[in-house]
Amino acid sequence: MKKSFELEDSFRSLNHIPRSEIQKRKTYNTILQASKNPKRYRYIFSHWTGVFLTFAMILACTAFLLVQVLNPAYGEQTAAKPAELLTASDIVVTYMTKSVSGDIFSLQSNLTRKGVSIIDDPVWMKTMNDAVNSRKAETNAPVMGDSYDLLLFYDNRKPDKCKLWVHNGEVYLKRIKETKVYKIDSGKSVFVTNLIDKIEKQAAF
Repeated sequence: MKKSFELEDSFRSLNHIPRSEIQKRKTYNTILQASKNPKRYRYIFSHWTGVFLTFAMILACTAFLLVQVLNPAYGEQTAAKPAELLTASDIVVTYMTKSVSGDIFSLQSNLTRKGVSIIDDPVWMKTMNDAVNSRKAETNAPVMGDSYDLLLFYDNRKPDKCKLWVHNGEVYLKRIKETKVYKIDSGKSVFVTNLIDKIEKQAAF
């Protein structure tokens, strides 16, 4: 209503100015057009604002999906590279006994029975940890012969169930249900084999 009164005032003020009918008609159309333009501009602005926001959302979603494709989630990395991510844990104690066979793991329960030895020697535990959590598996490992069942307990994750065997003075081990074989550092092989011989005599495997 206010705009209507303003237009009427404008028309009345123009009537006092001597002009032809053509000039009056042009002025009239100009005033009407000026009164309509703000709405038109507001419509155009709101229309393009909506289009811009939609485009921005699509762009953001595309960027997010691209990041997900190029950078897998942490859980996927854990599954793809378990050995690299498990090296942060330290072994706190190990249990060892003579293996019944290469397919059976006998350290499932009753770890205090005869024939089961507890090994908490710091050098032994670090050697086992460095080997079984190594990033590099042995490519030319010998076939497993007489072996030992080895249970490794860590301070912040589930224990490892392993098979350990000695071949030509070198020590190898692998996790149960895995094909990768790891080799004990040659500089520690003598220490490991001597400790195993000592334990065998004491525990009467």
